[in-house]
Amino acid sequence: MNLVRLLFLFLIGLCSVNVFGSCPFQKFTDVITACMGGNDLGIVYKAGTSKTEVESFPLRPNKRTGKGFTHGIGCVDETPSPAWYAIKIDDPGTLFMDISHSEGADIDFVCWGPFYGDTKQAMLENVCNNSTSYFVDYEVPNTTNFCKLQRLEQCESKYAVAANASAFEKIESQENISNCKSEVERRSKIDTEYECFYGNNDPFPIAQMMDCSFSKNASEPCYIPNAKRGEWYIILVTNFEGSAGNINFTKIDGSATTDCSVIVDAGSNSPVCEGDALTLIVNNVPAFASCKWTGPNGFESNEIAPIISSAQLYHAGTYYVQITTHDGLKSDEIPVKVEVNPNLPVDTTVRIVQGSTVKFKDLELSAAGKYKATEKRGNCTGIYNVTVVVEPLLPAFIEQNGPLCDGDSLVLSVGDAPTSGVEGYEWSGPNEFHSKDKSPVVPNMNRNKAGEYSLKIKKDGLVYPVAPVNVEVIPPVKEKVQVSIPFDGSYEFDGQVLTKQGVYKAQFESVYGCDSIVELYLVIEMPDVEPAVVISPNGDGNNDVWTLKNIDLYPEAVVRIYDRYGKEIYAQQGYDEDNAWDGRDKNGQSLPSTDYWYTIDVQSVDRVYYGHVTLVR
Repeated sequence: MNLVRLLFLFLIGLCSVNVFGSCPFQKFTDVITACMGGNDLGIVYKAGTSKTEVESFPLRPNKRTGKGFTHGIGCVDETPSPAWYAIKIDDPGTLFMDISHSEGADIDFVCWGPFYGDTKQAMLENVCNNSTSYFVDYEVPNTTNFCKLQRLEQCESKYAVAANASAFEKIESQENISNCKSEVERRSKIDTEYECFYGNNDPFPIAQMMDCSFSKNASEPCYIPNAKRGEWYIILVTNFEGSAGNINFTKIDGSATTDCSVIVDAGSNSPVCEGDALTLIVNNVPAFASCKWTGPNGFESNEIAPIISSAQLYHAGTYYVQITTHDGLKSDEIPVKVEVNPNLPVDTTVRIVQGSTVKFKDLELSAAGKYKATEKRGNCTGIYNVTVVVEPLLPAFIEQNGPLCDGDSLVLSVGDAPTSGVEGYEWSGPNEFHSKDKSPVVPNMNRNKAGEYSLKIKKDGLVYPVAPVNVEVIPPVKEKVQVSIPFDGSYEFDGQVLTKQGVYKAQFESVYGCDSIVELYLVIEMPDVEPAVVISPNGDGNNDVWTLKNIDLYPEAVVRIYDRYGKEIYAQQGYDEDNAWDGRDKNGQSLPSTDYWYTIDVQSVDRVYYGHVTLVR
């Protein structure tokens, strides 16, 4: 992988994204249509001089001064004196153009696209309606052209001379280095085939942000690959010093061209309310040019910005303006769409289904009756007289063949279905089930497909909900059951009477025909060992040996007896009457009367008994 690609992936990985709201320009007429090169109409594109920033852009720490914050986006840390432009692609292909200030002032730019629309206004309406998706802030950590820097260093090393070289050799060396660097700078800026061409080396395009540059130059290259005919691109050009002048767009390379037929930039203050003033606008009329407006209802005017003092509904529609220069050159007719909103009340009827709620303008409607709704239409407030009609629910219900065994097919159908006016069925259910069939079948049912299935019937323009049903799927069950019984008890399982501890298996069939396997873990509750508290080995037949009640049930038990000093004097596994402790130690010597301590380790029930027994002679 070469250096350029590594750098690109590195920069993309470092980019952090954050989204902000609202359209960054306040009105559509803030965005001026432009095209590359000159134009026969003599239209120019004024640079911004306000020195204010684009306030909708996020605040960033001011890197230049180290104090305060500035509004930036992408690679542009500051956005002073902003000017907005839109270009439309004519011939498709790669577009590489130079953006410059006519007076050599420092400018920067950001380019977004592609956007779509038959007219600039249609395009901008789409852009502003989706501004949160389009104007995303990509904070680029570093857009340095490392490839170019490496080539510049190579110029130094290639033409360097020794310190003791002659004066002529040193002059020649400096000329060669200067020429080499100039060529690297030139090719990095305009040669799209050059490996260090900046348009292929920076992290753009990223999503809608096609290109971006932030430098101290008065000329900035903009690179748009694979542009297609009819696409629009929006360009923000900032003017750091606020210097008056024009912004020039000049083609450097590439097969793409921009459409200069759209640069007569016309608009209006539409939408307006009925009775308000309607103003038609041409943003960029060249010096000494005249205008001709035509429009609905026979409208004509030769003013640059004609005003209709009291707009009526019949004034709505498409207006056209044509510019004629001082030497008689005419522009294309530019369309301007005008909307006039009525102020008169509108009567309307809203049908809803019983139990549902619909939103109409500023109202939530759920009951029959008459209501008044209002709606903001631009700066207007429209009034609606609303009659709400509530339609009763349909008598339809859902039929299904459940409960089902795992692997069976679910058959859904509609009981008491309507016979006329039906426009469709919408089924939904678990596991993302959807169907438009009247009687859908869901094959291979399992526990993931079990649950609530619902239906909506579209009829006569309304959607009627039908009460949902719950479908049960009985999975193949392998169930483990543990049962405890007394030592002398029993348990009946699968027709058998069980008395011994162990694991038992049986297969059962449910009432629905589904098989289940049950594993029974039968646990016998063993009685406790009950040691005698006294032993009196005197031959009278009572307590001559130490008795342990129930010890015979635990043949694996280990019994140990200790004297008061902890010395083991007796140990026995499998304690019974033949080997029971009779008050003697391991050597057969009689032990004195006193207390002795014992442990009884019953491994089968994982229990150890502790205590003491008294020896009496």
